[in-house]
Amino acid sequence: ESALLARQGVRGPARVLEGRYGYFNAFSTPPRMERLVEGLGTEWAIEPPSLKSYATHVTHQAVVEAIQSFKREHPLDPKAITRVVISGAPRIMEERHAEREPTDVLGGQYSLPFTTAVALTRDMANPLVYNTDAVADPIVRDLARRIELVPLENTPHEAPGVWPAEILLECAGQRHTLRTHPHKGSPSNPFTWKEVCEKFGRYTAPVLDAKHSTAIIDAVGGYEQVADMASVARLLALP
Repeated sequence: ESALLARQGVRGPARVLEGRYGYFNAFSTPPRMERLVEGLGTEWAIEPPSLKSYATHVTHQAVVEAIQSFKREHPLDPKAITRVVISGAPRIMEERHAEREPTDVLGGQYSLPFTTAVALTRDMANPLVYNTDAVADPIVRDLARRIELVPLENTPHEAPGVWPAEILLECAGQRHTLRTHPHKGSPSNPFTWKEVCEKFGRYTAPVLDAKHSTAIIDAVGGYEQVADMASVARLLALP
């Protein structure tokens, strides 16, 4: 809309950013204007990136990854799970992340106990398994109600965007302890190009055939040699 107004000759205030009623004062009073150019040309706010591996809140990525890794070696019968205790950084289990009975997918994705229950009953490598069926699943809902959360105030931050946790899992008469690590996609454990491409192919498989997916990957991989981005834009439009 702003671009359309500008094209029609509409002009805004000259000090829309730094003025008394401008953007910066609206968010921070008083704003520290010198921060605008601090590290200019040497520090980049978008680096290092933090990307998700799973279709859930970023603070729960490491917990889901630990469960995924465990299940590869120890197949689970969700009905045999008798106790789950998650101990760790208070941030990941704040009230807004502790909903036991969400009413929709988004509510579940924000909830640590509910997401843990989904991860224990489904393969989270497939983003589409976190759906309305998962939210309504009585086994998932029962597990989510029983999962115990233990916030540890002295939990160290291993790295920016990383919240350590430990999962105690009792299942079929056995006890297992799962410890989290910086999740794949976090600043200290970034995706490789190969892993990014694999994730893209997996996530787009329901809507793109392999040929189309590969064409997009090749185009993005060759961004620096692209003379006209219109060719890339055409690839991104579904047929």
